[in-house]
Amino acid sequence: MEHELIMKLRNTAIALGIGAATATGLSLLQVNKDLVVGSTAVVVGAGLMISLKDKNDINLKARNYEYFFNRAQDKFELADYEEAILDYNKALELSPTEICLVYSMRGNAKRNSGDFDGAISDQNKALDFDPLYADGYFNRGIAKFKKGDLDGAIQDYSQVLKINPKDSDAFFNRANVKKEIEDMKGACEDWRTAADLGDEEATNSLKQFCNL
Repeated sequence: MEHELIMKLRNTAIALGIGAATATGLSLLQVNKDLVVGSTAVVVGAGLMISLKDKNDINLKARNYEYFFNRAQDKFELADYEEAILDYNKALELSPTEICLVYSMRGNAKRNSGDFDGAISDQNKALDFDPLYADGYFNRGIAKFKKGDLDGAIQDYSQVLKINPKDSDAFFNRANVKKEIEDMKGACEDWRTAADLGDEEATNSLKQFCNL
């Protein structure tokens, strides 16, 4: 199924380090005329992820994990998704715990390379690790949308909004999916809410599709 709507994507960029970590965010980036990529930069202290007892092992493993994860992020930003997936795999092997953010980013790379089933599987793993991880539902919603599971996409965006009722991107995307299933009343309601939360694209959609 081909979709011409602009759907907002959420890519969580993490900079991991021992001690003071710095975040490298992906700015809003126009990939092509039909795709807008948004991002959130998150700084995650390595101590949240490391559960090993030996301090030297912690430092060594964290440094190796950091290297592969950050290299994967760089490759993702360059749209080299296949190579990014290999580095996410290595990061997961080296991490002492299962990290939902890594699974979610690997899922995004799979989605962008056309592997929608693999993308959904990785977002499922992310959500198994943290059932309240809103970006996991958001990213899974994108993969379901791309696969053509529109009802599933709406359910995932609705779950995002249960966790964060002020997520304008989720309202915007859910509106677009509702438009695809010809629920224009529901689409206009979601666009209006997103517009009220400051989303300019939702305001444009209201004017274009809702006779405002």
